[in-house]
Amino acid sequence: MYIHTITSLVAANLTPLSALAEKYDWGERNNKIFGRFHRMESASLFELDALPDLIMRLLQQFKAECDPVLFEQIGYVAWAHSLNCPSPFDLAPALASDLRMFLGRSEVEFFSVTQASCASALVGLKFLKAKISAAHASQDNVCALLITGEKCFHDTVQYVDQNGYFGEAFCATLLSANPSPSALRLSAVHVQQLPAYGTRMRATDRESENAYDHAFIPTMLETVHTALQHAGRRPQELRTLIPYHISPPTFDRIADGAGFARDIIYRRHLYQLGHCFCSDAFLNLKSLLAHRDNSIAVHPILALASGIAGTFAAIVLELNNEDET
Repeated sequence: MYIHTITSLVAANLTPLSALAEKYDWGERNNKIFGRFHRMESASLFELDALPDLIMRLLQQFKAECDPVLFEQIGYVAWAHSLNCPSPFDLAPALASDLRMFLGRSEVEFFSVTQASCASALVGLKFLKAKISAAHASQDNVCALLITGEKCFHDTVQYVDQNGYFGEAFCATLLSANPSPSALRLSAVHVQQLPAYGTRMRATDRESENAYDHAFIPTMLETVHTALQHAGRRPQELRTLIPYHISPPTFDRIADGAGFARDIIYRRHLYQLGHCFCSDAFLNLKSLLAHRDNSIAVHPILALASGIAGTFAAIVLELNNEDET
């Protein structure tokens, strides 16, 4: 499967850390953790915009950027969001109706992917890969649209204890079975879970939190190694690691444990946007491709995600051979 177009919607004016601290009354200790330890600076917020309006604004921009031939072939639409179904397609039929009209196709399948929390986007990617592969095997030349992101629906959702804070940014990603010169090829995707921690979505305690913290790095490293094995790559061959925007020091530990250099971590947005529900990987992929120097190798690319309920995911991406330098 190939990624052809990534469109992103980010707030034009980022909210600085000082304004976030005042709004959420973090206190001096947490200001030091976020500002000095994590070096976080700001977040992307759309405080006055409703979710359906943001999605349609994203899709209008996506249509303008997308190959019109591929746009007409979209037959699957999946929306990956972290919170537990705030507005799924089956409970918001008007949204699905608007999208059918927007796409100009009456026969479109819609899916909402939420149960993996902030790893839902990569789970959605794996699901759409299976759908596209099955369609391609039946000689159905269909594309898929993956929408990622949502609003921070409650003030307290904005704050993540000592690890980071949430932002609001959205991505629309076009997927198909057919390559193009500028496409990214998905060479591996691996998802695994720590199911014992699913209760963290509704209740937790200090003992459970400590056990999760101890299991986190080993499980993420296992996920990374399995994804690389599926891709036929060694850690030393990686050229870019796409992080998600929580706890920047965590990715130094992952790099050390997995056996690749810290300097391949793509940090361009790590400190500015906040952790944007499910969108971090795609925001960074779009930015990486837009700002890359053709004389410097950027692939193979490893992108990671994890969900609060214990889902870990990793994908390996490579530039299409026709686009290699």
